[in-house]
Amino acid sequence: MAAHFDVLKKPLAREITVILLLKLVLLLGIRALWFEAPAPIAGDNAKVGQHMLGSVSDSPEKPQR
Repeated sequence: MAAHFDVLKKPLAREITVILLLKLVLLLGIRALWFEAPAPIAGDNAKVGQHMLGSVSDSPEKPQR
């Protein structure tokens, strides 16, 4: 088992390993701080559809007299 970690005895390999671990910790920290789980969508679908498509009374094509 000790033969697997012989690579870490070299200074360059040790530095690269430490830098990669620090980057991993920083990325996980950033993810935890700024990226939350998506908020559930709560709304009235009919109201949203009416707003996006417009209602009959709000139609600009209808001539006013």
